[in-house]
Amino acid sequence: MPERARAVLVAVVVLVVIGVPLALLLGGGDDDPTPKPRPQRATGLRVERGTSGSDLIIYVKPAANVAARAGGRRQVLLECVDSDGDAVQAQDEAWPFADTDQGTLDPHAHMVLDPLSITAVERCLLEGTQPRLEGRVR
Repeated sequence: MPERARAVLVAVVVLVVIGVPLALLLGGGDDDPTPKPRPQRATGLRVERGTSGSDLIIYVKPAANVAARAGGRRQVLLECVDSDGDAVQAQDEAWPFADTDQGTLDPHAHMVLDPLSITAVERCLLEGTQPRLEGRVR
């Protein structure tokens, strides 16, 4: 094999064996086809407009309605936000929720709002719960 061809072959082998893995190791992160796990959005709340048209009823799933979910705290912040994530209204609530209408409904809380504000609410969340409980208005 001529000397020049041997030198080219050695260069190609070195590039393939060392250069490509090194390039992938140092800078290949953006082109990684492996899907990244998406953060899971906490759920656990069901938010409905009340029949009066001026209140929201925020239900929590009974399995999530436990003191440990808030680290033993006796109060959480119930916050309802618009589509931009801006607070429409917030209020402190006793935790865990105790209102069940004499056992006929899931534990829930009520939030009274003016007609303009109630139409702006997209979702509500409970700050202080881990993972954070939230739900969209139905």
